[in-house]
This record gives sequence, structure tokens and C-alpha cells, in this order.
Amino acid sequence: MEPLQETPPPHLWRNSTYLAWLTSDTSSALGAALQSFAIPLLALFVTGSPAQAGVIAAIGQIGRILTTIPGGVLADRHDRRRLMIIGGLTGAVIGTALTGFQLAGMLGFWSLTALHLLMCLRNGLFGSVSNAALKSVVDERSLGSALAANQGRDAVISLSGGPVGGLLFAISRAAPLAAISGSHLLAAISARLIHADLRPSAEASPDGESGEPRAAADGRKRGVVRDFLHEAREGFGWLLHRPELRGVLFISTILNLGVNAAVTSVVFGLQQRGEAPVTIGWVSAALGVGMLGGSILAPTLIKRFPTGPLICAGLILISAAIATLPFVTHVWAIAVVLAAGILGAPAINAGLGGYFMAAVPTHLLGRANSAADLLSMGAVPLAPLIAGFGYLAWGWQGLLLLCAGIVTVATALALTNRQLRSLPGPTGWADRAAREATRSAAPAQRANQP
Repeated sequence: MEPLQETPPPHLWRNSTYLAWLTSDTSSALGAALQSFAIPLLALFVTGSPAQAGVIAAIGQIGRILTTIPGGVLADRHDRRRLMIIGGLTGAVIGTALTGFQLAGMLGFWSLTALHLLMCLRNGLFGSVSNAALKSVVDERSLGSALAANQGRDAVISLSGGPVGGLLFAISRAAPLAAISGSHLLAAISARLIHADLRPSAEASPDGESGEPRAAADGRKRGVVRDFLHEAREGFGWLLHRPELRGVLFISTILNLGVNAAVTSVVFGLQQRGEAPVTIGWVSAALGVGMLGGSILAPTLIKRFPTGPLICAGLILISAAIATLPFVTHVWAIAVVLAAGILGAPAINAGLGGYFMAAVPTHLLGRANSAADLLSMGAVPLAPLIAGFGYLAWGWQGLLLLCAGIVTVATALALTNRQLRSLPGPTGWADRAAREATRSAAPAQRANQP
């Protein structure tokens, strides 16, 4: 009998369900990008105080962090398609409220703080839903390509978010707020067009078909808070029991801190030496150009090279770029160095993200994604502190040397991490994840044996 030939996965761009998901996810990402650009500027216009504008931003960031884990639990308890619709509609309502307050001349410190906080709480609660849904939208063999396409999309948004927001501000201060509302509304409409079943399975999820919490093992119902804490711990517990992911998360935390501190330090240093805001804006645009170029290369690189060595090569490139920054001062040279360094980021993100999705059970994707995001975001607030205090203490060169040292530590940890170095390409993700799952479950099974 002739062996059965494996049917190739359908092309992403012919998958109407994927296109609906991509439109929804892109619209939501655009809304978030416009928010991150518009709110700080609007806060300065409204309050006239950089300190008060910083307070508004900080309160929103704290709210976003606090709702990340509850959002992951929601994504694993309920229909993700419905959550994407609710999240989009909620963002549209808050964006409309911001627009109305601005048009009525009622937007002050407290009203802007409250509405920005509500939007950030929304971002935390619903931010992990779309990524958790992707595994149910595309064939597992297409995850790498889908995530690489997402990197390209993110690069375009990163490149265009600032200029689009600036153009809208030139029209009216209410215009970017209306665009935020419209983006989230489009996200909700597009999510409505997703035809895949995005409900967590009744057997695997913590809820039954009715959506009510399942009974605990002893036959008693857990309380709501206890049930929530148990489910949140499952996401962290799963990650911490997978050594190949545990090491990667630790490396990612250090890397994110170093890169964010370096970029913030560059912006802060350019401001301190009197560069115009438009000139500084080209630095952000250069990062977007680098991301876009890297995202074009990422699908081919992911298919042709094993994921582990590809990640290591990308980290070496980033490390070399950050190590060069202390010794360049011209704004165009800085932009070129940052663009070159970030070229490898899309392949790193797509490779790690693809393996992560292949490894995480579908019913845990929301909580595992949220746990990973929380660990990554947990170090980010330190970046502006390093930039602000470090610039005063060590100046441009000393501060960026510190940032380069942090990134170099992350790169060295990656190069010495055998499990990371040995990650295969997309065709081997599922098998590798299954072997790691068996290996991580073995100690528990031996412990339970009499």
C-alpha cells in the first residue's frame, strides 16, 4: 500500500477566517498604537505639566499590568470570538467617550486619567484573547508563517502609528481619539466574521458547556476567587514546569529590559541635547523600518533554518547594535544602527511565538500567554528609571554601555542554553514540544508511584 501523502496546509491568504482574524487583530493593534501616541500628547495639552502627564501614563500602565492575568483566565474560560467582539465594542465605547469629552471641552486631568485607565484595563483584560485564538484559526504547520506575517503587520503599525497620529492631531485633537474608537469598532466587526469555533473545549477548560465553574476534585465547588487563583496558577505552573520555556522567559525578561532601556536612553539623550521632536521621531521610524525589513525576511528564515540557531543569530545582531550605540552620536547614524539591530527581532519573535503556541495546550493558551506577558512587562517599568537616573549619573556613553551590558548578558545566556540552541524549525515544533511535555511530566509520575 502506498504511503499517504501529507496534505499541505491551506495558504494563509486564501483562508477567509484567518483574514477576518488578522483584520480584527490589526485594527485592535492600530487602536492601541494610536492610544500610546495620542494620550501622552493629549495629557500635555490638557494639563500643561509633564509630571501630571507622566502620572496619567503610569496609572494606565499599572492598570494594564494588573488585568493581564485576569484577562488570560477569561480567554481560557469563555468563547474567544465573543471576547474579541466584546473587547472591540468596549474600546469603541471608551474611545467615543474620550472624543465626546474632548469636543465638549470637558477633558481634564481626572477625566482623562479615568478614561485612559479604563482603556488600559480593557487592553489588559482582552489583550491576550486574539493571540490565544490564532491556534484555532490556522493549521499548526502555518503558525510560523502567520506569526511572521504578524511581525510585518506590527512593523507597519510601528512605522505609521506616529505619523498618522500626528496628522490626525493636525486636523483636531479629537481626531486621533475618534480614530481609536473606529479602530476598535472595526476589530469587533471583523471578529464577528470569524467562522472558526474559538470556544475552549468543555473537557479541557475550567468551565463546562454552560460556562459555570467545574466542581473541584473533591466534589465541592471552589469559591470564585479561589477558582480564579487556581486557574491563574495553572498558567504560571505550566510555564515553570517546562524547562525549555522557563529559560527562554528569563532571557526574554533581561533582553526586553536592556533593549527598552537603550531605546528610552537614546530618546532621552537626544531630548537633553536639544534635538527637535521631529528629528527624534525619525529614530522611532528607523525602528519601524528595521522591523518591516526583518518581517519580510522572517518567513523565509524560519522555514530554512532551525529556530534555535536563528534566535541566537538575531540576539547577536541586537547585542552588537546596542554595543555600538555608545560610540555614535549623529542622529542618522543612531537610526541606522537601531534599524540594523532590530532586523532580527521579527524572526526571533515569530520563532519563539510559534514554538510557544505549538507547545502550549489550547485550553491554557490565554493564561500561559498572559503569564509570559506579565513576566516580560514586569521589567519594562525599570527601563525609564535606568534611562532617567543613568543619564544624570553616567551620561550618554556610560548609560548605553550599561544597556549594552544587560543585552550582552541575555545573549550570553541564550548561547549557553542548550535547550534553546537546539530548537528545531516549524516542522519539528510539535514533536519537540511533545518530547518536552513527556520529560517534564516524568518526575511527577515517578513521585506518584507507590
